Amino acid sequence: MLKKILLALIFVITAITNVAHAEDDMKTVASKAYVDTKIETKQLKIPAAGQPNVGAGETVMTYTATGNGQIGERGLYSDISNYDASTDGDKLITASALNATFTNLPTTPTTKLECANSPACTLWTIVDQTAYGDMLPSGYTHLEYIEFTGNQWINTEVLPSSNTELQMEMLAKAGSKMAYSTSGSTSSFNGMYYNINGSGGTANMNGRSTIFTTSLNTKHKIIQNRNGVTFDNTGYSYNGDVPDFSGTNPLWIGGDAYFRFEGYVYSWRINENGNLVQNLVPARRNSDDVLGMYDTVSGTFKENAGTGTFTAGPDM
Repeated sequence: MLKKILLALIFVITAITNVAHAEDDMKTVASKAYVDTKIETKQLKIPAAGQPNVGAGETVMTYTATGNGQIGERGLYSDISNYDASTDGDKLITASALNATFTNLPTTPTTKLECANSPACTLWTIVDQTAYGDMLPSGYTHLEYIEFTGNQWINTEVLPSSNTELQMEMLAKAGSKMAYSTSGSTSSFNGMYYNINGSGGTANMNGRSTIFTTSLNTKHKIIQNRNGVTFDNTGYSYNGDVPDFSGTNPLWIGGDAYFRFEGYVYSWRINENGNLVQNLVPARRNSDDVLGMYDTVSGTFKENAGTGTFTAGPDM
């Protein structure tokens, strides 16, 4: 009986001693018990995955700095063929879904300055670049193209010089001429035009011409200046001396009874000394559904100056 009493006393004394040590540890800042206890109240714990309609590996960890801050998770959206706003609206989009979704973002050509003599950068060059986003202001709809049927034309109101460069994308539907500039009536044309037919094409600039390979009903990209023509990335030189492009009338797009153009115009740019001075975009004015081309440089809308009406291409 005495042995049992003594053993019980030993257990009681040991328990009291352990409690005393634990209390002493909590009073010591450097003790393990103190540090563990205090850190436990500060440590943010990563919650178990619980996003609805997603599986393992389809969420990312997030941290919200509002208030005390919380660690949570957000789902990933990757299936572009099965979007549900009620469950996918707040998800993060993956690169693959973004790439597959936005294949036809509207673009606008612009320029930027680049250092030409790094690292001093006392000389700069102007470089073309493409910006993404809606290039037209509210009230206008960007179209893929406007269609000319033979008697429509647009006055660009830009007077050309020997340093003018034209850049455009177009499609000719029939053997036709697209005139750009005249020095009087169309019967005494002296400026720039394209004569396009099924067997080839001719570019003319103030009496100097070049023949290039082309085809009807095909979209083409054309760049023309006083040094020659680049047609679908192939360069062609003029026959004879380099022409001095000095039209007395502004550049114009399209044709009349003499210079009939039938086809689509997708874009039109004018550079002067390497600087973008006009960027015409096929557009519809929403207030009255009038078709024309909107100049993103000057912020003006160019309407049909000829007869008949344009036909709109698809909305961009």
